[in-house]
Amino acid sequence: MKPNRQQVLLALLAIIAVVQVGDWVLNTMIQGPLQLRRARTEQLQADIKKREASLAETRNAARRIDGWMKQSLPSDPEVTRSVYRSWLLSLIRTTKLRNATVDSGSPSARKAKDNKVLFRSMPFSVRCRGSLTEFNAFLFQFSNAGHLHQISSMTLNPIGATGLFDISLGIETLLLTGRKGDGLNAVPSELLASKDFSHYQAIVKDNIFGIGIDNTDPMQHTIISAITFSNGAPLVWITEQLSSRTIQVGVGNDFDTVALSGRVIEVHDQDVIIETSGERKTFPIGKPFSQAVPYVSKL
Repeated sequence: MKPNRQQVLLALLAIIAVVQVGDWVLNTMIQGPLQLRRARTEQLQADIKKREASLAETRNAARRIDGWMKQSLPSDPEVTRSVYRSWLLSLIRTTKLRNATVDSGSPSARKAKDNKVLFRSMPFSVRCRGSLTEFNAFLFQFSNAGHLHQISSMTLNPIGATGLFDISLGIETLLLTGRKGDGLNAVPSELLASKDFSHYQAIVKDNIFGIGIDNTDPMQHTIISAITFSNGAPLVWITEQLSSRTIQVGVGNDFDTVALSGRVIEVHDQDVIIETSGERKTFPIGKPFSQAVPYVSKL
């Protein structure tokens, strides 16, 4: 017996119903939970990656803080005032700058919301004199030093065509709370693009000031030309041969020449003791200032 049309339609409807129910069961009972589980897994993986990135950033921050702590100047402002000033004067002498004075200002504190001091900053000022070559060497060694410091201001005034400059610097230093020890960090900085000083000598060759410079060293043409006495007190005659200028200076008095400035401390038969940039040197009478040697006490 052949199925009539109504039976065929009913059979088709039954098949469609079964398919729809099966699809519903597949989506609701099987695929739905699988998709939900997959979404949760992806979310967990994303959360894990975020936490790993956060942990890595925390570890990097901890390493940076450890590095900053090592580079920090001593947390005691008075200790920093002393040791950093001595370091600056030593650097000035090493790079052959002269007529140096180094001063420090009052420290200022940066505090957290709970009023706890996070760090202090202390300003220093430097005045000195020297050639662009000497100042370039100073900047290289300053930047290579592993200290939390930076030059905040800089002024260079050419002294005629002598090749020398009056130099003024403002320097900011950081003192982190919790930094232990009274010494300065001895590990070099990683900030310089090159550790080879020769790569920076082009700065001098470029003559960035665009002035005609006489490279004659005033130190080789400034001498103690004579010693005379006035009312029993010695007078030191200092002659600048490049300008034919002569000045007379008594013991304990300051003087200023293009070559250097200083104070006459003692006068002997063959030499004069002069203090300049915080250091005493022996200057032979009749010889260029360039032949001066560090003073050695005979006591």
